Amino acid sequence: MVGCHGHDESTTSAAIPQHPSEAVETGTAAPASRTDLIEWENSAKGVRLSYPSTWKRVKNPDYELTLRPQGATNDDRRITMDIPDLPPHLPWMIQMSRVEHDYLDDLKKQHSDLRVAESKDGKIPNTTSRLVVSIWHQGRTQHDDIVLLMIHASAVYILDAQTDEEHLPPTRQVFDSIESSLKWK
Repeated sequence: MVGCHGHDESTTSAAIPQHPSEAVETGTAAPASRTDLIEWENSAKGVRLSYPSTWKRVKNPDYELTLRPQGATNDDRRITMDIPDLPPHLPWMIQMSRVEHDYLDDLKKQHSDLRVAESKDGKIPNTTSRLVVSIWHQGRTQHDDIVLLMIHASAVYILDAQTDEEHLPPTRQVFDSIESSLKWK
């Protein structure tokens, strides 16, 4: 029912969007003791979040938003927001157990040694959510996937961070700050 990819990415602009379905990204000043934050919004999908300016947006047609830390040259460390297109359905038809199962199935197809380290209910207001942490190996390097699966207003939202073990603490810190910044319209 829910896949991790396969839709058109909203465009981002610091200017006024060309039409209402575009996502908008603007810089907002933060106190000098903190990193500046960039606000990203997809008004058509009804979601807004903020991320540190030390993470840069990169184009990826599989996600609404893809972020990499400054200086990263590949997708080994990334945070994404995916809002899968769903077929017509009644609101009660989307079940979190199915969303979690399908998400993990997709990961297992890519990483045969995938192991779920943690799975617990999330704490996003007015949302059914599930935080899932899984681990796999690529060569001799351990990789972590931290995903917040959310059902809100009859849509699925997937906030996902993937990183190698070495960069897990700073990546998790950014993921947690993005999670706490999530707002619904």
